[in-house]
Amino acid sequence: MIKPNEPFELDPSNATLHYSIECFEGCKAYVKTSDPERVILYRVNKNFERMNQSHKQLGFPSFSVDEMVKCTSALIDLERDWIPNRPSHSMYIRPNSIAMDNRLGMSHIKKMKLFVVLSPVGPYFPSGFVPVKLYCDTQVVRAWPNGFGDKKVGGNYAPTLKISREGNELHGCDQVLWLLHDYVTEVGTMNLFVFWKNERGEDELITPPLDGTILPGITRDSIIQLARSLGEFKVSERPFKIQEMVKAVEEGRLHEAFGSGTAALVSPVKEFNYKDTVFQVPIEEDKGAGPLTQRMLALLQDIQYGNVSKPEWQTVI
Repeated sequence: MIKPNEPFELDPSNATLHYSIECFEGCKAYVKTSDPERVILYRVNKNFERMNQSHKQLGFPSFSVDEMVKCTSALIDLERDWIPNRPSHSMYIRPNSIAMDNRLGMSHIKKMKLFVVLSPVGPYFPSGFVPVKLYCDTQVVRAWPNGFGDKKVGGNYAPTLKISREGNELHGCDQVLWLLHDYVTEVGTMNLFVFWKNERGEDELITPPLDGTILPGITRDSIIQLARSLGEFKVSERPFKIQEMVKAVEEGRLHEAFGSGTAALVSPVKEFNYKDTVFQVPIEEDKGAGPLTQRMLALLQDIQYGNVSKPEWQTVI
């Protein structure tokens, strides 16, 4: 059913309000640059595949990914006039599933609601790249092996807000670089990439592996595939520790670092604070980001806005 956005009522005993039995996704639709009558949904099938995994974790029924893509396409087609036809603008798509059982006891889910809301959005950084400062918390663990850090459920996000506030208020940092026994995992709500010359002397773009502790980001996967297609440097998915980043900075081997996600696509990192010591990450000051970060953004946007054809990543409406 497609209808205008409106509030809906929840009983005070609604299970989602008490136990955070919910999950969500985030994806975008873009006006095609060369043909404004066309709209491109970017890899939305992958978002719905991931959402099905969150459903499985929560005990919600699964759904047909193909049918969800068709339903979302119909919604976007109806609301296409709300998509800004300007550079770096898009329509943000937020699918959300919540439990609709009204009881205070924890048990299996009998009723749930899946809905999709839309919001026109502008560029994440309106005046160009704004490089971020990271705070490395050594006391709190965001996710753990065999846990739920790879699912996009509300319980993975709300508990992180306190540490993020402390990092900002006490250290002037924008995001938290989450560690697990010194291993680097995620940055804020984004995946992390580091471009460095590794200890073997190879230029390498490295990101933590999908070991269950980090979200399998759609943008993350896109960047890995695009970077490998360049064939210019090594691209690795493997564990690495914060001490390796520190050593690379001290030895002048760390070229740049950036986060990746649906909202910003790529978010350049300018420094990280580890045990009250600030380590600088190189950026091009006049651009606000390193060369590879800029290049990855351009490659992604060329596909999202249809300047480059990549049918397996583009649902055209």
